[in-house]
Amino acid sequence: MSFLRKTLGISLFLLISIPSFAQNRLLIGQVLDTLNQPIPYANVVAINQNTQKIGGFGISDISGRFKISLTTGSEFLLRVSFVGYKQFERVIKEWSPEEQMQIILSQDETMLDQVEVVTELPITMKGDTLTYKTDAFTTGTERKLEDVLDKLPGFEVDDNGEVKVQGKKVDKVMVDGKPFFDGDTKLATKNLPANAVDRVQVLKNFNEVAPTRGLDNNETLALNIQLKEGKKNLVFGDLAAGAGPKERYLGHANAFYYAPKLNLNLIADANNVGELAFTLQDYFRFSGGLSGLGGRTGSSVSLSGDDMGIPMAQRNNARDLVTNLAALNLNYSPSAKWRHAGFAIGSTSKNQLGSSSQRTYLSSETDNQELLTSANRVENASGMLKYAATYTPKEETYVKYSIFGKVADISTNSLLNSNFAQQNRQIGTLQERTPYSIQQKGEWYHAPSDKRVYSVEVNWEKKFIDPLYDLISNQNPFQGLFPIFDQDRYRFLQNQEINTGVFEGAFNYYQILNPTNHLNWSLGFQRTNQRMTSQLELDSDLPAEGLEAFQNDNRFGFQDLYLGMTYKTKWKSVIISPSVYAHRYAWQDEQFGQEQSQSKFLLLPNLYSKWAITSNRSLTYRFGSSVNFMDIQKLAQGLIIQDYNSIFQGNRMLENGLYFSHNLDYNHFDFFSAFNLSGGLNWTRKQNDLVNTTNFEGINRLVSIQNIEPVNETLTGRVEADKRFEKFKVSAGGNWNTFSTNTLLDDRLNENSQFSHTYDFRITTTFFKKLEVDLKYEWNQNFYQSANIKNTFNTHSPSIEIDLDIWKGLKLNSDYTYNAYFNQQAGTKSEFEFLNAFLSYQGKSSPWEFRLTVWNILDTRSIRRDSFSENLISTYSYLVQPRYGLFTVKWDI
Repeated sequence: MSFLRKTLGISLFLLISIPSFAQNRLLIGQVLDTLNQPIPYANVVAINQNTQKIGGFGISDISGRFKISLTTGSEFLLRVSFVGYKQFERVIKEWSPEEQMQIILSQDETMLDQVEVVTELPITMKGDTLTYKTDAFTTGTERKLEDVLDKLPGFEVDDNGEVKVQGKKVDKVMVDGKPFFDGDTKLATKNLPANAVDRVQVLKNFNEVAPTRGLDNNETLALNIQLKEGKKNLVFGDLAAGAGPKERYLGHANAFYYAPKLNLNLIADANNVGELAFTLQDYFRFSGGLSGLGGRTGSSVSLSGDDMGIPMAQRNNARDLVTNLAALNLNYSPSAKWRHAGFAIGSTSKNQLGSSSQRTYLSSETDNQELLTSANRVENASGMLKYAATYTPKEETYVKYSIFGKVADISTNSLLNSNFAQQNRQIGTLQERTPYSIQQKGEWYHAPSDKRVYSVEVNWEKKFIDPLYDLISNQNPFQGLFPIFDQDRYRFLQNQEINTGVFEGAFNYYQILNPTNHLNWSLGFQRTNQRMTSQLELDSDLPAEGLEAFQNDNRFGFQDLYLGMTYKTKWKSVIISPSVYAHRYAWQDEQFGQEQSQSKFLLLPNLYSKWAITSNRSLTYRFGSSVNFMDIQKLAQGLIIQDYNSIFQGNRMLENGLYFSHNLDYNHFDFFSAFNLSGGLNWTRKQNDLVNTTNFEGINRLVSIQNIEPVNETLTGRVEADKRFEKFKVSAGGNWNTFSTNTLLDDRLNENSQFSHTYDFRITTTFFKKLEVDLKYEWNQNFYQSANIKNTFNTHSPSIEIDLDIWKGLKLNSDYTYNAYFNQQAGTKSEFEFLNAFLSYQGKSSPWEFRLTVWNILDTRSIRRDSFSENLISTYSYLVQPRYGLFTVKWDI
């Protein structure tokens, strides 16, 4: 079936669905005080007098206006309330959507009954805290926290479990005020049972350090999940087990215990059906460990990632996935002064991946096309442990000690077949590494008076990585890059060891001049020491010239001493906070018995400003300047094998890059119109940027790095909007990304440019309270261009998801996605589609659920993607998991 016919079919379903709603009528009004001033965030609730259930509710906006939709032919008790005012009540039978009802609230001196009423309202606003009573929005069929959040006004949950509220990303999740797995949103949204959630609190400008609240430019957004009383002081959660043909299996366990002093969370999972309870993306996110101090001042040393180059396996790009996870989270507060928190996470995975790709190398040669097929087996075992002790003897003092460690054992076996210049080359590679790191951090904050705050922070970190690269080929893989005698079989074995030690310390003094002005002085120091060794072995008795070029025994040291000042002032609805940091940098590099030293002094200015246009609209601008320094791997001049046709050589003459960024964000949310709009622009200019240089010998590449004089620029933009109507929600968005990167290819300056843009449209609607339909359309287009090559890729993806309550606990979920992929230069296109279905049954008040799942019903075997780097453009075809089914039984504890 063609792309056009499928898109038209989904669009026709949408057009048919819109008119089929029950008859409702809008009630519009305005809430004022006795002085005719509008009261924002007042709760308006209409209670159906026949059913005694909430028939509709709303929140007044900044102008006091509200709008709720009520079923015609019913009688309602209209109740309007706000903290500090007497509750308003009126019975309404008939109303006109054209006439605005005016409601006057008078002040209540006692407020004795008001508190109890407010806690039962669907939405309440107090200061920077917005609280949702979830029962007012849910239907009882939700399974996990993500299903609950998706029903709340202003919330959006993506497929990765990340949450946005009113267009802003949630940074931290807590449960009953305690961190849940270090605040990770995915583990919370994917595992917390929906029936345990009582309220969801949105905490704006969250800062757990009381002495510095309001002093920094922190805009952290946090969620606090408040549990139902019946879920406290006992163990709750769920257990699930499933099996299917072809030895498919799934086991999952969630267990939670919440008491006033002790909280325990346990998550365990084992399956071979692609249900990723913990992905490598999650591993990277947790691997951040303890936040560094240098990044706040504009300085960074680009320490090479210890896990980079390992394929990211997911259901849509892997042929087979086997994963295991065990995670434990602890919060213990023996007294009001002490809190102990931490987590331990262990995971393993065994994944098989396969792909074929058409590669176009950006070389000056006319023969630059390669067809590459690969089969990979990736095995990963990782563990992470974090413990933190917090001591708060009084509100003005905060002391914390944290330790974080991680370890991993990662290996990738690959079989490759390269077809280039009518020659086939068979290649086998093995990549292994067992990285580990340990970080410790100490923090002390103290406010001896209302005018002064002191803080001291100290970080210490040790990292170790030992990448091993084993390459076997039937042809010389690096012909033209270094000489070697002809053989029937070639084998290269390269070992590396890199040790890194980091120490950071910072002292801050805050001087509060008055309630709207304060100064912050910072004095800090950072030291980084690294050592790198590497060597190459050949599995051959034949001599090879230049083999010593692959040896490294290097040392690198970096120091940063800085003094900074930040001024923050607030004038009415505008906040302005400029800062400047004076840095004295020094670094030393020792290679081949020779040592060289350099030093530099730099001033790095920054600016933060925010205009709170109204309480629900804001405009934020940030200007930042930063420097990026090299690490030992970029300086090491001994050759390093990167890939079967790529060798890297560092450059010890590197200088730092100097970056300037401008960021503008706009956010708007209106309770009256149920409309949410957010957008942003980011422009980055990179001077003296560190870029890769490439010299080709056929498809073999000698890659190095150097500072480049032309400025590299990146401009990104985004717009997201959604609006809730009476029976459906519409959302749309767009993302734009354009960059211009200057590199050196074959010793010639080459400008690479990319422009990608993505648009999506989504409508969610409910029929007869039984069927929820989610329709989505996404279009993505990528333009790639270099000196010799231009290419354009298009992907169209219409999709539909249904959620149907069939009968008394019998429920059907299904999702279908169609993809049309076009490669304009090659004149090729591919179409692939996915259909999944889930049939479940859970009786009323029963702890048992039975579920039948079929993934990839259409048995799609591969998908298309594209990528772009500084020296090649690739079009990939990935193998994906075939059709399979699973029968699962779940028991709610």
